[in-house]
Amino acid sequence: MPWSPASDHRDEPKLWKPQPGPQEAALRASFIPELFFGGARGGGKSAYLIGDFAADVAEYGENWRGILFRKTYPELDELVTEGKKVLFSAFPGTEYKVGSYEFRMPNGSILRLRHMETDSDADHYMGHQYQWVGFDELTNWPNLRAYHRLKACLRSAAGVKNLRVRATGNPGGIGHTEVKRYFIDPSPDGSELIEDSQSEMPRMFIKSRVQDNRILLEADPGYIDRLKSIGDEQLIKAWLDGDWDAFVGQYFSKWDATKILVHPFEVPSDWPIFGCLDYGEAAPTSFGLATVDFDGNVYGISEYTRAGASASTHAYEIARHIEGCPWTGGRMPSQIVADPSMWVKRHLHEHISQSPTDIFRDHGLMLKKANNDRIAGWRVMNDYISAHHIPKTQPQRPKFHLFNGWNDSAADSIPSLPRSKTNPEDVDTKANDHDADRVRYLLMHCFTPFQYEEPVKPEQFAGDQIIKGLKMAHEELQFA
Repeated sequence: MPWSPASDHRDEPKLWKPQPGPQEAALRASFIPELFFGGARGGGKSAYLIGDFAADVAEYGENWRGILFRKTYPELDELVTEGKKVLFSAFPGTEYKVGSYEFRMPNGSILRLRHMETDSDADHYMGHQYQWVGFDELTNWPNLRAYHRLKACLRSAAGVKNLRVRATGNPGGIGHTEVKRYFIDPSPDGSELIEDSQSEMPRMFIKSRVQDNRILLEADPGYIDRLKSIGDEQLIKAWLDGDWDAFVGQYFSKWDATKILVHPFEVPSDWPIFGCLDYGEAAPTSFGLATVDFDGNVYGISEYTRAGASASTHAYEIARHIEGCPWTGGRMPSQIVADPSMWVKRHLHEHISQSPTDIFRDHGLMLKKANNDRIAGWRVMNDYISAHHIPKTQPQRPKFHLFNGWNDSAADSIPSLPRSKTNPEDVDTKANDHDADRVRYLLMHCFTPFQYEEPVKPEQFAGDQIIKGLKMAHEELQFA
């Protein structure tokens, strides 16, 4: 039997209303095709999504169909709870179909709740037609590929206006960097229309704050104090202030962009040039040029990243990238350390097989197998990006740097990489770790343990010093 208010003997649910402030502003922005409502925890984001869908139910009836996604199946339970609070009170007679995770309004409008764990899961919905698409906790997905793909489902044969995509999320999570780049960076303070080359559809970010959720704070006055007491400065910034520059669960917690990013310079001719390469075809290929000075400091000079291309395309583009680099004069790297998987051969014919390495060699790029020990590699990276006294009289500085403006992908993706939940010594392999992988190959190739020798301070009364002093005194008397 479907669940509905009529089958429940509890008190009649109260009519849901958006709270004044950001939640109400987001609900009124129905004319914006894409909107991300997020920031601090406790900002009323899940209720907002249900309420935003509900806003057009009465007007369009059976022509208003929506679908709301969470990353995993168990996470749908929270949306069911919020859906009952909002929809049962707004539209008496609404039914919730337990087996199909679906709300059905009396006028024929439908809201489906679905989980989507991988990009390929989005393909199951390509033939569907929706007027409203939602994503709760968008930062839980590793990238925005499924998000963008499902925008194709927005259509209406009935002339419905204000077709839209809505999403929510907090800082942190595996998809932090991509959400920040797409929604936050173009308008950090939010509430401004964003129109750029990243999308054909105008979009907007509206910042939610826990202070604006008056219902929560009245019901739970100690909520903010508990957030402040969690003891992790980065978590407090992210969860309480909605700070997208705070990296929650950050693997490379010692990353300091003010010290790592340096102004580009012409690389001296006697400094070696290296290349590092993490290979992908459907997934991104990430290549970087680098150099090492005489003090062992490693500099990432420039980068090439591209997804969805063949080995021959990557090899051609990387060769052009090397030749056209203004900071190296087009010098060819002495070595290019590369993803060991590139040596796997594919059978092209009964008697012919070829690996990506073979294709790169045909373009004049000679590759060397990288050390692919992930755990040791991440430790080495942390060592390089940590600030060191070299020597102790000078300010602390890392041993790894990136040319500012020439390594934007690495500068964005590496510092926000989260730890693996199953192996804290590794990064989350579902995150965008392609830039980090090729930097790891490079630093493992260049690595020598850092050893700082303290100057010898002879002890006045050490035995060898007394003997040395007696000898000197004897010689002075002898020649006096």
